[in-house]
Amino acid sequence: MILTITLNPAIDISYYVNELKLDNVNRCDKYIKTAGGKGINVTKVLRNLNCNVMATGFLGGSSGEFIKNELKKRKVDLRFVDIAGETRNCIAIVSQQQQTEILESGPFITEKEETNFIETLKDNLDKYPIQVVTASGSIPKGLSSSYYTKLIKISNERGIKFLLDTSGIYLHKAIEASPYLIKPNISELEGFYGKKIDSLEKLINVMEELRVYNIQIIVVSLGKEGCIALCDNEVYKVTVPQIKLKNPVGSGDAMVAGMGKGIENKHSYEEILKIGSTCGTLNAMNEETGAINIKEFQDIYNKIKVEKIKRVSI
Repeated sequence: MILTITLNPAIDISYYVNELKLDNVNRCDKYIKTAGGKGINVTKVLRNLNCNVMATGFLGGSSGEFIKNELKKRKVDLRFVDIAGETRNCIAIVSQQQQTEILESGPFITEKEETNFIETLKDNLDKYPIQVVTASGSIPKGLSSSYYTKLIKISNERGIKFLLDTSGIYLHKAIEASPYLIKPNISELEGFYGKKIDSLEKLINVMEELRVYNIQIIVVSLGKEGCIALCDNEVYKVTVPQIKLKNPVGSGDAMVAGMGKGIENKHSYEEILKIGSTCGTLNAMNEETGAINIKEFQDIYNKIKVEKIKRVSI
């Protein structure tokens, strides 16, 4: 079983207009409203993969009820903590192949709500056969920027692998707690070490420096070029096929879902990366965020190449 954590979920609303006119009335041709937030996207893709998924985090108000109902349709085991605040909306206005985003900051989490969440998390980890925890996205107001550190320690104490996909100060503080997997981008790594990463050699060197935190898998996305991963002491290069791009948003979340499935099933590093990259690619081929067409899985999977390019010293 996989447990997904989304501390700051959202309803994702996309409005499609011919031409966005400021200070004027804009009528949309169509709109799409989905349960969102990075961890929710991971949850949805895991269900596409027919995984047994439990989802937790904070939900409140009518927006929170919408997300619950969407996940119930997918037969997700819901363990969210109800909060007094209203779950946020994230709005995208799509016009002439340009996208303007308006992101609400989200609710304030009270001390009581935070306590309820920790109790819920520990209870579920102790009662159910959870092998992998994924945590994705930002941390809401009211919680410390180092909050992921607490969650990683709770999982590590129970021997449960913790996969973290976040950024900025949240990631910077969390890596000290030794998550099993992280997925930073190149700009994040440049920010950590104050170095310009303009070659594969420099990228690998920086990834090696992160090993001091006892992180088992470090995956750095290269977008349409695939990814570079340091798994234990082996460096892998993953190449993905050219596709007809529809919507790249959520592809990183889909990749986390695929890797989570591979880790849960105790696959090799090569297989974990291949499943993850397949899911990320399939998401980009789909108009909906955080969704893959499982019927196309095998075709894309067969086109993914995973190459071991270097062994680093322990």
